[in-house]
Amino acid sequence: MERSEASKSPRGGRLAAAWRPLLPIAAALGCFASSPSPAIETDCAEGVCIEVERTESDASFFARNQLAAPVSLLLEFPVLENMTSSQTLPVKSVILPQERKLLVQIRANEHATVTRWRWSWRWTTGVLGARHAADVRYWIPWSAILRFPVGQAVGGSYSHTGNWRFAFDFWMPSGTPIRAARDGVVVRVIEEFNQGGTEERFKRRANLIFILHADGTIARYLHLQQGGVQVALGERVAAGELIGFSGNTGYSQDPHLHFDVIRVDENLEWQTVDVRFATDRPTGFRPESGQVLNGGARQIDVADSAPGPAAISSTDPRPR
Repeated sequence: MERSEASKSPRGGRLAAAWRPLLPIAAALGCFASSPSPAIETDCAEGVCIEVERTESDASFFARNQLAAPVSLLLEFPVLENMTSSQTLPVKSVILPQERKLLVQIRANEHATVTRWRWSWRWTTGVLGARHAADVRYWIPWSAILRFPVGQAVGGSYSHTGNWRFAFDFWMPSGTPIRAARDGVVVRVIEEFNQGGTEERFKRRANLIFILHADGTIARYLHLQQGGVQVALGERVAAGELIGFSGNTGYSQDPHLHFDVIRVDENLEWQTVDVRFATDRPTGFRPESGQVLNGGARQIDVADSAPGPAAISSTDPRPR
């Protein structure tokens, strides 16, 4: 996972790319308004904003989330002199879709003649500290009448390492109907791209669907075909419901579906979680490279060999 560092420039500086899951946004040197009425300053990136309301002696920081997905946000004050914060710093908070939330208020200390403060912030899609429900069993995300092989699986050396260890590439022809692996709400879709390859320029050009689960984790379905999304933002879907069609967009060598489930850790980084798919055994199973799987709600027979090449894909968290 590529990390970016907060901009060192004054207010308004940012390092932000489309749907980058970790967005360091701005660093601002504060001063108070001379008028008793609040002065409002806003800094936004990709649909998430910090709004600062300043008076003669204090500043209130609000977060506004204009996205369909919940976001986790970190607000830091590298410099805070002769001032008191209403919250323990740094501030970490989850901002729900369409929510405006007070994060913290800073106030000049009594008798202070000079105050200095500098702030920075970053955000990521998802729910901070979400814990995956261990008893959940996932559907194989295609129809039960179809059988496809597993390409790169958990721990695949090409790209399923580190935070992205628990991921699966299912080799299938473009245009295969993809079904939800678990109930949830659609919080992100992209379907505009029509090309794929292993060149660097394709790493942020995958069509995709993100589905938020009840436990705060998010399932990612990547490399879909252009115009292949069959659900809308905010739509609630059930396991087994058609959500889109597979493709070969983004950083991809062969037509396939990349599937994983992510959570946001305490460092506001995405981590894939270890999931189990449903079988006739209550413990479920974890697909392995080379197996051929039926789709649907329950895997009864798992074949040992897979025809055709094993698909590879990037798990770069910024699929555009």
